[in-house]
Amino acid sequence: MDTATVVVSRTDLSHLHLPPRSIFDGQYAGETAEVSCLPLWRRATTDAVLNLPVTESEAQILQRSYALERFRSRLVVPSMIVIGVCAAGWIGYSLLARTGRTDVIGAAALLVVVLLLLVNLLIGEYLIPKQYPRLVRGDRVRIESVPNEVVREWEHLNPGVTLRERL
Repeated sequence: MDTATVVVSRTDLSHLHLPPRSIFDGQYAGETAEVSCLPLWRRATTDAVLNLPVTESEAQILQRSYALERFRSRLVVPSMIVIGVCAAGWIGYSLLARTGRTDVIGAAALLVVVLLLLVNLLIGEYLIPKQYPRLVRGDRVRIESVPNEVVREWEHLNPGVTLRERL
């Protein structure tokens, strides 16, 4: 199945008309799901919400993806940074001030950072679908891997709205 990357300006979201076809596989979708496209570290006042036509199972996938993205951005990444800085400081202290002793604390902290990094990569690459809408530079919403026939219908229903990404 041929796919395209859709990029829509946030100003166009309010009057965007979408056909009842799923962004995942192009099949008929009987309902819509309200999806927040906001990178979660920004203020809540800049929320961007998009109503996407999806099936019930796809709506559940998008809800889980939002929760995972929230977990990743609010807990995993800050934990990696804090533990990594502490581990580097502890290892530096051990090397400079405590020569001749081997410490397990610095190595264990680095192991925790590596495990958190793997969890972060697992969440980002395998558990969140490519079609999850993301807010990107220039106040645009980007949705990857949308079937071409769905994008053509979006373009037909929304004349004057630029939907495809230009490289």
